[in-house]
Amino acid sequence: MRWPPVSIGPWPSWKPRVAEAGPRLRLRLRAAWAKYTDGLSFQPVAILLLSTVVLILFHENGNSQFFRQHFGRYFGPSSYGSLYPALYWFGCSFVMLGAIPLLIGRFGLKQPIRDWGVGLGDWKTGLLVTGAFYLLFLPVLIYVSTQPAFQAKYPLFPAATKSFWHFVLYEAAYAVYFIGWEFIYRGFMLFGLKPKLGYYAVFIQTIPFAIMHFGKPQAETLAAVGAGVILGYLALRTRSFWYGWLLHAAIAFTNDLLAIYHKGGIGPPGG
Repeated sequence: MRWPPVSIGPWPSWKPRVAEAGPRLRLRLRAAWAKYTDGLSFQPVAILLLSTVVLILFHENGNSQFFRQHFGRYFGPSSYGSLYPALYWFGCSFVMLGAIPLLIGRFGLKQPIRDWGVGLGDWKTGLLVTGAFYLLFLPVLIYVSTQPAFQAKYPLFPAATKSFWHFVLYEAAYAVYFIGWEFIYRGFMLFGLKPKLGYYAVFIQTIPFAIMHFGKPQAETLAAVGAGVILGYLALRTRSFWYGWLLHAAIAFTNDLLAIYHKGGIGPPGG
């Protein structure tokens, strides 16, 4: 006995069903989410949880000590070897706190890149306010730089003072570090939470920002509370996280320059 041939139709006839499967699944997941979470909005929950996980992973695995313990033995002595732990730390900040959250926001949460504050926004206001705050902080930085504790702390890696090119490489990587550091708070968290939580987002992102200063002098950690609010409001006002990055990077660069000046400068350009 021969079974009659079974035809499932040409592949194009299945395309609409496959194309509809994704949207149908998303609708079912959204309905289940609304039913079992008492109407909680998915995006703020996702952003808060993902930010927490990313910050934990960075804190535990993205620091210079982690590099020394797990990768240091693979790198032999070299002229710039003493900066490798710093470059690892700064690079992890850019990737783990910057690039990965941005990719999650764009492809996971389906929000356009511009919605995460990565454009220049109101650049006139941004530059004006950034410049004003920098000038406001400059006398404080100059005074603090005379303190022995400050001079002992900065630069964070003494190898940065070995030569002119060590200093250039270190400061360029340090600036990259602050891209990730600012984006996780004043980009991913702030702009991701603002549509549902309004200006409460400014204060929510300030909490982990201040907590990540634990271990530093108490005055600096307390100052991070005010800085988090100011930088958060500046980001919303300008629709960009870049001005917080610029201010943060400029202050850090000035810290290093002042500390190096008080310690007698850096090595020769060819060192």
